[in-house]
Parts: sequence; structure tokens; C-alpha cells
Amino acid sequence: MSSSPASALSAPPRADPRKELMSLNLSNGDATDFYVGDEAEMSHSATNAASTRSHEDEIKEHSMNIEKTTKRTMLMAALVAIMGAAASTSFMSLAITNERKEKEALFVRRAADLAKGIDDSWRDYEIAALWIHESCRDWRTSNYTRNDFRTLYEYLESSGLDFFLMEWVPNISHAERPAIENAMRDFFEEYPQGDNYRGGFTGNEPVPGEEGKFDQLERSDQPFYFPIHFTEPWQNSGDGTHLDLWSIIYEQPIIQKALERVVPVLTPRFYLLGEGPADGYSVVLYHPGKPLISEHDTPPTDLSNIIIRIPALLTRAATAHGVSMGTYLYDSTITTIDPELPPEFMGGINIEVHSSTVTNETTQLVQEQDNRTLSMIPEIPLADLEVKSNSKLFYQHNFFVGQRTWTVVVVPVDTSYEPGITLVVVSGAMIFVAALLLSIWMIHNMRRSIKMHRILSEAAAEAAIVSNLFPPNVRERMIQDAKNRNNQVGVSRKEDIFLKDGDGQHRLSEKKLSNYLSSEGIFGSKPIAELHPYTTILFADLVGFTAWSSVREPYQVFTLLEILYHSYDNIAARRRVFKVETVGDCYVAVCGLPEGRKDHAIVMARFATDCMYRMHKLVKALETTLGPDTGDLGLRVGLHSGQVTAGVLRGDKGRFQLFGDTMNTASRMESTGLRNKIQVSQETADLLTAAGRGDWLVPRKDLITAKGKGTLQTYFLKILSRSQEEDSEELAKRKAQGSVFLVPQDEGNLRVGDETRMQRLVEWNVEVLSQLIKRIVARRAATDAERKNYIADFGSHGDARMPLDEVVPIIKLPNLDSRAVQKQVDPECIELDSDVVGQLKDLVAKIASMYHSNPFHNFEHASHVCMSVQKMLSRIINPKEIYLKKHQGDYEDESQLASELHDHTFGITSDPLTQFACAFSALIHDLDHGGVPNTVLMKEGSPLVQKYHQKSLAEQNSIDLAWELLADPSYDKLLKTICCDETDFKRFRELVVNSVCATDIMDKELGAARKARWELAFSEEAKEEPKEATVNRKATIVIEHLIQASDVSHTMQHWHIYAKWNERLFLELYKAYKAGRLDKDPSIGWVEGEMGFFDFYIIPLAKKLFKCGVFGVSSDEFLNYASINRKEWEKKGPQMVQKYLKDYEADYGVTPERRLSYDSGGPTEDAWDENSTTASDNE
Repeated sequence: MSSSPASALSAPPRADPRKELMSLNLSNGDATDFYVGDEAEMSHSATNAASTRSHEDEIKEHSMNIEKTTKRTMLMAALVAIMGAAASTSFMSLAITNERKEKEALFVRRAADLAKGIDDSWRDYEIAALWIHESCRDWRTSNYTRNDFRTLYEYLESSGLDFFLMEWVPNISHAERPAIENAMRDFFEEYPQGDNYRGGFTGNEPVPGEEGKFDQLERSDQPFYFPIHFTEPWQNSGDGTHLDLWSIIYEQPIIQKALERVVPVLTPRFYLLGEGPADGYSVVLYHPGKPLISEHDTPPTDLSNIIIRIPALLTRAATAHGVSMGTYLYDSTITTIDPELPPEFMGGINIEVHSSTVTNETTQLVQEQDNRTLSMIPEIPLADLEVKSNSKLFYQHNFFVGQRTWTVVVVPVDTSYEPGITLVVVSGAMIFVAALLLSIWMIHNMRRSIKMHRILSEAAAEAAIVSNLFPPNVRERMIQDAKNRNNQVGVSRKEDIFLKDGDGQHRLSEKKLSNYLSSEGIFGSKPIAELHPYTTILFADLVGFTAWSSVREPYQVFTLLEILYHSYDNIAARRRVFKVETVGDCYVAVCGLPEGRKDHAIVMARFATDCMYRMHKLVKALETTLGPDTGDLGLRVGLHSGQVTAGVLRGDKGRFQLFGDTMNTASRMESTGLRNKIQVSQETADLLTAAGRGDWLVPRKDLITAKGKGTLQTYFLKILSRSQEEDSEELAKRKAQGSVFLVPQDEGNLRVGDETRMQRLVEWNVEVLSQLIKRIVARRAATDAERKNYIADFGSHGDARMPLDEVVPIIKLPNLDSRAVQKQVDPECIELDSDVVGQLKDLVAKIASMYHSNPFHNFEHASHVCMSVQKMLSRIINPKEIYLKKHQGDYEDESQLASELHDHTFGITSDPLTQFACAFSALIHDLDHGGVPNTVLMKEGSPLVQKYHQKSLAEQNSIDLAWELLADPSYDKLLKTICCDETDFKRFRELVVNSVCATDIMDKELGAARKARWELAFSEEAKEEPKEATVNRKATIVIEHLIQASDVSHTMQHWHIYAKWNERLFLELYKAYKAGRLDKDPSIGWVEGEMGFFDFYIIPLAKKLFKCGVFGVSSDEFLNYASINRKEWEKKGPQMVQKYLKDYEADYGVTPERRLSYDSGGPTEDAWDENSTTASDNE
């Protein structure tokens, strides 16, 4: 509401009256449509307007200079800043790029060195295997023993070569087997080295009696064998001595490849017996030796083996590496055969180098040294490593070892190879800061220039304000006095003429008082005051404004006054009339000062008629946005001519004021005048007559009594219609002379175009409902709700036979969606589809046509109820406590505010569909009302009695008629916009049914059920139930009471509103009585009936609204107005009923019996229910 998000929580939809007025031609020149004035007057008015415009032109000129200077300087400053930013960015980009390339190159060099170290380490193992083979080559003939093999092992170990096991594997024929086995037995008997020799050749043989199972058993007779003859260290060999490797199936291809190709061959990776991932993988290197030149025709037969642990290989390579890196080794042999297969992880090692300082004990010099830490890396697939690592710092190298392809991958493990950008960033920032400082300097100079223009502009604005508040001569006098006081050094201003004595009491300083009276006064100069002997003063007051404003929101009240007063001001400027002040809804103006003029009475008469016409034209136009009754507002104007004292009462908030009897009399002319009449005093009438305008005057038939004046003869300005003016030759002659003015004759002619009152009411209701639909669309968009192609089923409402059966105690409202509150756009930004708007207009127009022309139960009353619903909804949305918190900044965001509003209002504020349903229910709740209570319909045997089983006849009929209307396919788009799915449609139906049925306050069963639900929801003894059910129960009962209060809202509004609708209700029932439909004369007991209605329904209802705590300040307002109206009715009721009867006797020609009390002595509490609880039969 994002924003907005807050808009989603503002008051109910507010239409902008200015949009309506844009269609009206109400410019300053508009008045020429209403009158023909004197050319001299208009010429002088143009001169005065030009003087006024000079200040405005000066202000505009300074504003334009400020705008130009701001745009030019901000453009240059932005250009400098952008160029600085571009230069800084380019410098940093190039420097960082170069630094990154250098680091990448350094990484590649070091990674290549590390990869080469791994390759070199492998070559060391390969050479060691060759050495073993060469040492044992002649073992048969040279008498090479096991001890000689141990000596070789110790030599290799001392060289730093780390391996798990070295072996000699000769090719033994079956004939050689017994001798070799015997020799090995003799050796182990002479040199016991543990019980690890099984006494002969072993191999992977089938286990007798267990099919398919193999184990290390005595080797069966074979043509040849490849036994492990020598092995060191013997501790690692286990019982492998004389194990025939040829008996192991997967070893045969490796042995065969090594001997046939005479090349070293590596086995695939494997875990040593008893080891796992924590120990790392190992490989076996089979070496067939290198053929001698003398033996080039002799194929190799024997093998030397070395079992190499991959971690040892990597550690050997990393030991000599002095930088931090991560090294990974993969066997890519299988990948070269099938690219779809990933390389096999062999092992990995992290090299981390840390610098530290040490002190040389001899020289005491502090030296820096590198400490290297090696750690093994868990297995990781090469593809994952590529994803995880920085592609620019990822070194990969393949090399061929032992007939296999190994891949070395090197990646950084710290930030050693990240580009050093600190210095680069600092340098780039300095370039940007220099450009920014230059921009700031330019903006500073601009601000000095702007400050000068603003001072001049403010001076011009102040001059314009002062010129509007004070006449030119008064203004000049005040400015001169201010200059004189400023030039007087050491003069004390506004000294108090009272002194404080020792007791703290104030006493008058006669000396100071005498000095002030004998010199230039308390302000250092004489008072600014002047007598103007020839003036005409106007008082214009809005009739019905107080009652009208009592049912409006504050923004609507000020919208009306601002538009009207602004229009009057334009007319005053054109007519050279001086506006004195506005007091509430009263406009005060004077003609004849500050410049005297002989025609002041004529000018003021024309000004008054212009204002009268303009006011009526505006209120008719505003009715479609400010609601019903706006067009009923009237204007009461009073004029009086005479001398007046004008001046400025200096001091705090001093202003130009008028004093004297002329002001008082002009006020009396207004207060004793009539609606839409311009009353003038005898003095003003004499001036008009003397000026040849006597035909403008119509003497008032009755004399008026003015306070302090006694009985006076007054006149009304004759208000002529256009047709009357055209039929008069004299008036035509006067028009040619430029001395006639034309205004409407009566309010009946004051229409805007061809709009009727009904059309304006329809348009207002359409605007209200449109704004609520926009809220529905905005909330639906924010919740990402899918707009389904939903077709409402109007023919099915569960098992209900009539609407009353559908009344439910709990209507489930949607939960708060905080995310939607944050996302929701301002509903005013929503543009409804033209078809939807057109269907809505047609729907409201048909609803209006379905109301009868009853005095009370008519479309105007439905619109009044709808307006009351809107006002109550606005008070729900802006409760006092949350309003104060919001304006004190207690909410961090809109979602927090929305959450508290949701809880405070039981979810009503969070669901625009609920608000729309309330307004729609108000509009249709009396549809097709016959002007008589339900009891009369039952007595007359209406078809509705059988249809609705003698329950809430009018209310259920209204629901069914409205629902049948909505079911028309011509409103398909409108309904789909309101309800997007079955859940929405069901909730909409439930809300409408509950709300409309709640307006039947006479049904005791319904009233008792509502009272029970209220007690269950709000009483302290209410039983506990799930929170969601409690909240929805409260929301349901609050909505029902909202519509109830709106239906009788006239009783809780201003007295004039109550009196108007009470009279209409009386007329409706009285007509029904005269038509024979009512048995009882409503005038009998009407006064007491209304008092009982207040005591037992209205005031308890207002207290309930206060108790639920939802409606904020409206609760107090309802209760206060209800109490006031009750007291006024008790005092004025009898006289008002007599007036009702007197006014309507002529229509019937019969004087009914007048009895103003119940035969039984008045109503009792037993005659009411619900709020303790319903109303009288009449209400």
C-alpha cells in the first residue's frame, strides 16, 4: 500500500471531485454566460487582475530561473561525476585485469611445476622397480638370497622412496617347483621371520565341497607359476610368500602385457587389505626389466613389483613444493576408451604454506620461514571439482605411466592467486573522488544562485499573500511601519502595560498607558484603521451544510468548501470585490473599499447573483462524487450598505477586519433570509433604486425582526429566468445598454445539463462500487490469485428453500496475506475494463428502477444507507488507536500495520470483497419495497407470504430480485471481476444474505439469534473456541450490526437529517393509512413510538457498536447524536407531528384524530427485542 502497499489500508474509495469539474466550463470567464456587466467595471477588473498577475509572473520567473539553473548545473555535475566514474572504472578494470592475468600465469607455472614433480616421483618408482629387476635378474645362477633382497630394500628405503612392498616374481616351471619350495623352507627354518610361510606354492584355488568358492590354498600342479619369491618388508607381506599371482584372474592380463610388450604396467586402483578411504588408494607396478643388448632375442620371464600408495606418491611430489595448492590425481584410462565414463579418483593432497618468524639463537637475528602442512583430500569426482573450482585457476595435465593415463588437477586453496586490488581500488577511488568534489563544488555554487532566486521568489510570494489578505493602502502602511520599527535601535516593542508587584499580582501601569495614548501607540505607530463611508457588505451562508457535513468524511467537507470558495474568489477578483474572510461555511465580502466606488451596491448585487448561480451549478456537479443530498444544499445571502471601519488589529495573527453597524446588519440580513434568496436591506434597496435598478427588487411580504434593529422592511433581488428576460422589451433595451444580469429563477432550474437527481445518485453509487471493485482487483493481483473462468451457479444455494434459511452464524473471511500487502499497488492505478464499468452502470440503473417512489423506502434512502456504510467502513479502517500509532511512526512497515488492522477489525479490512458486499447489500436492501411493513403484507395475503413462510418478506424478496438481476448473462464480466472462484461467490452470497436479512429488526426469532451470537462473540463469559472461528464469528456479527446501524443511520446523525427522514417515514405510513392499508393512524403515538425506538433500539445499538471496539470515533459520534436527537424529539416531537399533519391535510381533505400517545400509556421494554431490542411497528 508500496508503494505502495499503504493505500490498501487507507479509507474507503474516494472519488476525486476535480475529475467531475473538469467537464464543466467554470473558468474565470464563465460568468459572462450569466450576466452582462458594465464595460468600465470589466476594464478596471482587468487592470486589477494584471496587477495581481505581476506577482505571479515574478514568482514564475524566479521558479523558471531556479529550474533552469538546477537542470543545467545538475546536468554538468552529473556529466563530470559520470566521466570521473568512467575514468575510475576504466583504470580499475585495466589494472585488475592485468593483475589477474599475472596471477593466473603464476598459478599455471607453479601448477605445472607441481605436476612435473608428480611425474618425476613416478619415474623414481619406475627406476626403483627396474633396479630391483636388475639386481635379481641372475638370482638362479648368482646364488641371490633373501638377505641380498633385504639389503636392496634397505638401500632404497634410505634414499627416501616410500612404498608399501617390493617383490620379486620369477617365472617358475613345474619342474623347478620342488627345489624352490624346499629352499624356502630351509630359509625360514634358519631365519624365522614369523609364521607367514605356508610351506609351498599357494594360489587362488576352489574350496573342496563348496562350489563356486575360492580361497588361498596349496597351488595345484600347473605348467608354470609366477610366485612371489622375495618380498620386503616382510612384515607387510603377510602369507604372500610363494603366492602364485598367475592364479589370480585379474592379474593375468597385467602380467601378460608387461612380458609381451616389455614395458612397466600399472594395475587399476585398489585398497590394501584392511585399509579404506581414509588410507587412500594403492597401485602395483609390474616391471619386466630392460632387455640387455646381449639378450635382445631373449624375452623377459621374470617381474619385479612395487606396491605404491598414492598418498606417498603425492607427498613425495609435494614435499619440494613451496606454495599452497590443492592437487588431485585421476586415472583417465577408462575415459580414453569410453568418453562417457568419468575418470577414477586416485587421491588428492592439500599443500598449505604458512609463514612464521624464528630467532637464530647464535646471531639473534629474526628470520622468516615457511611451514608446510599437508593434508589428504576426500574423494571428489572430476566433474564436481570442475564446477566447484574457478575455471580460470584450474590446471589440468595428463601424462602416460605404466600403460595408463593419469590426470593431474591443480587448484588454489587460498587467496594467494587472487589479484591484489587494494591499491588499484584506492587509486581508482581517488580519481572518482576528485571528479565528485568538482561536481559538489559546482552544485554548491548552484545552491548559492538558487538561494538568491528563492529569496526573491519568497519575497514575491509573501507580497502576493499579503496583497490577498490586505488592501493595497493597508499593505503599504503595514510594510512602512515594519521598516520604521526595524530602523529604531533600542526601542522595546509590545511592552506590557501591566507591571507585576511584590505579591506577584499584576497592576496597570498608568504611566505607560498614558505614554501609549499620547504618542504612537503600543506598536510604535498609530493603529492602521480607516473609515469607508460608502460600502456594501455581503454575508453568504450555505443552507443545510451543518447537517450535510455530519454524514461526510473531513476530506469531503473541505473539498466542497475549497471548490465553492475558490469559485467565489475568482468572481470577486473579476468584480473588484474584496474578500474579507470565511467563517465556517459563511463567506464575507465587501465592495467599496479600499477604493471607493459609487456603484458598490450594483456590483455587490451582481456578485451575489453570480455566486448563487455558481454555487448551484457546482453542488449539482459534485453530487456524483460527494454523495446524496449535495445537490440539495442552498445558499442564503444578505446585503447591506453603509459606512464601515476597516483596519488591521496588529499583534499575533493580525488580519484585516471590518467593524461597525453595517457589518452587524449585513449579518442579520443573511441570518433572517430564506434559502436560495438574496435579501437586501432598505439602504441597499434605496441605492439600487437610485441607480435605476429598482426592477431588480421584490419587497418581502413579511417584516423581519433583527436583533438590535427591531422590525425591518427588506427586499429580495428578483431572480429572472432567461425566457422572462427575452420576453421583456425593457429588459432587452437594458441588456443592450449593458446593465442587466441574469440568474436562474429557482432551484428547479439549477440543473447541470440533462442530469436528473436519479441519474446523479446512480452515478455516485457506480463510482463507490467501482472504487471497491478496484480494491478487489488490486488485492487479487497482489495475491497472485488465478482468475479462473468461473461460471457462478445462481440456481443452487445448498438445501435452502429461501434466503432466510441461508443465514449462517459464521462467515469465513480470508486470512491476512502480509506478502500481498507489501506487493499491492494503489487501487487508484487500476483501470477497470470498459465492459465491466458499463455493466456496473447498467446494473445500478436497473436497481434504481426497481425501487418504488415511496417517500422513505426509495433509491435515495438506499443511497443514504450506502453512504453510511462507506463512512462506517472508513472508521473501521482508521480506528483511533491505530491511527495515532501510524502517525507516531510506531509501525516498521505496511505489513505490520495491516496485521494489527486485520486483528483489530476481525479481518474486515483485509477483504475488499467483504467491503463491496456491504455496500451492495445497502444498495439493494429495500428493493421493490411496497411502502408498508411486513405485517401489512401478511395481512393483505401477499404472494410473498406463502413464498417466504411469513418470515422477512420484504428482505428476502429484495435478495431474490437482486440475485435474479445478477444472474443475467449481460453481467457476466462484472460478476467474474468481483468473484474469481466458487469460494468468492459463496462468501459474497453469504455476506449479502446475512446483511440484508439483518435489516429485518421486527422478526423476534432473528433478533434473538443475533443477540445470542453477539453474546457468544463479545461477552466475557463466551465459551472458548478456536481462534479462527471466534474471529469470523465476531466479523459476521459486526457486519450485520454495521448494516443495521446504516439502515437507521439518520437517527444517529445531525438533527436536520433525522427530521428529514422521520418526516418522510411518517408521510409513507400516513399515505398507507389513508389508502386503507394500515389499520392504525401513525400519528397516534408517533412521538412516544420514536422515543421508545431511541430508548430500546437506537441507543442500545450505538452502545453495542461502542462495545465491539471496531468503529473507532464513530461509536461515540453515533451515541452522542442519538442522545441529542432523542432529547430534541422529546421537546419538539409533538409540534413536528402537528406540522406533518397540517402539511399533508390538503392532500387528503380530512383531519384525522390527533392523539399523540399510546392508549396504554406509552411503549414498554417488552414491546422491543434484539438490542433490548427492536423498533416500533412504525419504524
